[in-house]
Amino acid sequence: MRIVPAISSSYDIGSLGIKEGTATIYPWKWYYSAPALGLWIVLALAILLVRANRDPRVLLIFIPIFLIRLLWLLFLPILGVPSSVLVVFGMLVDALVAGIAVLWLLAYKLGNRNRSVSFLLALIVLVAATIVAIVSYQAWLSGVDFEILVVQALGIVTMLLVFVLAGWCCRKRYGPWRFMLWLALWTMVISLVGMSTFFLISVRPSGRELIQQIPEVLVAGLIFAICIYMLNLPFMILAFVTPFFRERFYAYFHLKSMPMSSPSGTEKPHSGDLEQKE
Repeated sequence: MRIVPAISSSYDIGSLGIKEGTATIYPWKWYYSAPALGLWIVLALAILLVRANRDPRVLLIFIPIFLIRLLWLLFLPILGVPSSVLVVFGMLVDALVAGIAVLWLLAYKLGNRNRSVSFLLALIVLVAATIVAIVSYQAWLSGVDFEILVVQALGIVTMLLVFVLAGWCCRKRYGPWRFMLWLALWTMVISLVGMSTFFLISVRPSGRELIQQIPEVLVAGLIFAICIYMLNLPFMILAFVTPFFRERFYAYFHLKSMPMSSPSGTEKPHSGDLEQKE
């Protein structure tokens, strides 16, 4: 790599001097960027090491991943924050997206357990994805503030809780629209509660400050809820329109009103199947 420092035009002295500084040769190898592939390596391992994922249809999981990354790039100009902060937030978004994708890839293994164990394992997957992202992107060089990590933790907990609560609300009667409406409601509630709690603990405002900043906290909670819901939406659409991932969705929640699914790709009818049609 050849780096040539430019001389500012304000110091241009015409024919009396050069317009460029002395070139510096810096050796750069392609594998220097390999650590940034950490999340993709995790996805590849989840596909290759799990027998149920050795199917060409599993590659559909990359559609919501790339869609979310595209939406994130379109959303960046609206934020109006420094580029260094955007890099960190982009890394954390990639971590959440990769973590969600891994959860879908491991749905059969996670769903075939006690619900508390499934929740704990899903939490470990999302936390591990965040750690891999931080290490891969060398995020400490950009400066990851403690508050940002707290927001990421809030996003992880919210991501899991809203699915648990939406599934609980659909335990007797399931339908795609019903599930998504409950998911939206609980995403809003958990986000507002979480953001308000984070504000109270981190800022510790007085009574007057609390009243003055309530609108800002509510707006922040609303934006946070929209972000969490939009991260989940492409994956949910994929589950609803493709039998391959719909079976995984059923297998993870295995509600009474859902068909029973197995990694073989066959669905065994359940007595409550008719209830899922609304």
